[in-house]
Amino acid sequence: MALLNLNFTQEEVQNAQSDNFSPIPADNYVAEVNRSEVKMTKDGRGSYISLSLKVLEGDFAGRLIFQNITLTNANATAQTIGREQMAQLAGACGILNLQDSEQLHGKPISIRVAIETDKSGQYEPRNSVKKFFPLNSPLQSAPQFGTPAPQGNPWARQG
Repeated sequence: MALLNLNFTQEEVQNAQSDNFSPIPADNYVAEVNRSEVKMTKDGRGSYISLSLKVLEGDFAGRLIFQNITLTNANATAQTIGREQMAQLAGACGILNLQDSEQLHGKPISIRVAIETDKSGQYEPRNSVKKFFPLNSPLQSAPQFGTPAPQGNPWARQG
């Protein structure tokens, strides 16, 4: 038995009951890396960096997004994709020479978040980061589709 001597307010209990692990809506967010750890793959033949990104602004400020990025892998394509993702992240942080993952911590960046669903139905939907980019980048605004409607009647006779 361990003596804990903890007291909780009703608000703490209600907040603890809320679903803080459901995915946030797909969108662009300002976030920062607040945790990073290099781990080995299950088969022991590769490695990846496990990241936690904290949303800094808006309705979802304080929420965490978890993202893994491949560092080494027997599959060359997976390793290339991972290298591209790390280059995006480092570039968004303004880092060209990344020596330690802690260099990424605490630097506000923009991230494009998506919701992934597990086709097998075994796991709940989750967020994933699809793009890392610097703050105030043109990529930060939502993509615009289609062409604007022409102004006036293009068939009207001039003059």
